[in-house]
Amino acid sequence: MIPPKTPLVGVIGKTNVGKSTFFSAVTLIQVKIENRPFVTIEPNIGVGYVRTLCVHSILKLSRCDPQNSICLRGYRFIPVKLIDVAGLIEGCS
Repeated sequence: MIPPKTPLVGVIGKTNVGKSTFFSAVTLIQVKIENRPFVTIEPNIGVGYVRTLCVHSILKLSRCDPQNSICLRGYRFIPVKLIDVAGLIEGCS
């Protein structure tokens, strides 16, 4: 389950530069990827995880009970909601 206050990150940039490839690699969600501009029309939405050393490992505590993430083998996995949007072109709105 994703906590309600999960950070939201937009994957934005020029057309045909690998935004959807990055999104797919980070979220492990299969999305349409082609070597041409404007493959992504509707935004792709998914969840990736930021991995960092868990505080209980740093402080040498015996247990960990995170409320907003997952702790596995001394590492904290913090969920981040990602949105892959269509490529940006100068002057378009």
